[in-house]
Order: sequence, then C-alpha cells, then structure tokens
Amino acid sequence: MGKTFNELALDLKDFIVDKHANYRGLKHMSLQRYNNLTVSMNSRRYANPHVIIRVGISEAAFSFPYVNKIDGGLGMDERYVMQWIGNDVVLQSLNDQWKIIKLAELDNE
Repeated sequence: MGKTFNELALDLKDFIVDKHANYRGLKHMSLQRYNNLTVSMNSRRYANPHVIIRVGISEAAFSFPYVNKIDGGLGMDERYVMQWIGNDVVLQSLNDQWKIIKLAELDNE
C-alpha cells in the first residue's frame, strides 16, 4: 500500500530541503519554511488524477502520471515538486491515494 498524504508531505519536504542543501545557508531556512507543506487531492475540483501541493499561501495542482501543472504556482520550488512527483515510488503512492478517493466517492453515491 502507498504512503498517506502526511507521509508524502514529509517526503516532499525532505526532498526539497535536500535540494536546497546545495545552496549555502538555505537548508536551515528551508526547514522552517516547509513545516506547513501539505499534499492533498480534490476530485470535485479536478476530475483527473492530480495532486495539490500547498506551501504557505502558495498552491499548485499537478496532474500525473504525466507531470504537468494544472493550476497555481509554487515559485522556485515548482521544479523540485515536479521532479518529486515523477519518482516511481511517489507516483505509485499518488495512484493508490487517487483510487482510495474514487472508491470513497462510489461508496457515498
């Protein structure tokens, strides 16, 4: 079974912070900046498989398995988020979460 949204958010936070570690002094700042990072999905808002990433007041939605931005923006972090989504393990977890959401919708009908 894939990871939960909370586990995915922690993985994404670690991924971005590691990418920032290449730049002097940004790793410590990044730890605080990404404490409020969230990963979610909203099948009423977007009908196709997608993931919504929120960092502070910024939000963007990305489709998968072909990683394309659907809506919003994350500034300089967008490229890191797209790299992370393109990872096979992450894609599998996102697919698992999408299936759970769609099954829950069918149960509610």
